[in-house]
Amino acid sequence: MKDIETNETNETNETNETNETNETEDRGKLDLSFIIDQHKREVWDWKQKEAEWVRTQNQLEGTKRIVEELSSQLTTLKKELDRLAEENNNLLTIDSSHQDLNGELRRDNIRLAKQVEDYRDILKKAGL
Repeated sequence: MKDIETNETNETNETNETNETNETEDRGKLDLSFIIDQHKREVWDWKQKEAEWVRTQNQLEGTKRIVEELSSQLTTLKKELDRLAEENNNLLTIDSSHQDLNGELRRDNIRLAKQVEDYRDILKKAGL
């Protein structure tokens, strides 16, 4: 019998606790714990947004530094490229001049070889 009374008492206590919980939960938007939880969620959301903004700002600053460095390197490389292009043009001019001179020297060598051959022929005819 005691067991039955104890079970009934436990069931009554559980029912009362459930009713009290439901009453506090049923207050809806006027419930202070609901308002606090909602405020905490809003604060969390704003903190998340702020963290995202800070991350974005850091990425932007990092990207800006990279762009500035690359722009500086690009300017330096452009100057070097212009210098090398001018040097290449000078070397092409010199090469062209040397080719002209080599052509003249070959023609002179052919004429000189012909002259030497002519002199040999003259000397052979003269008996020397």
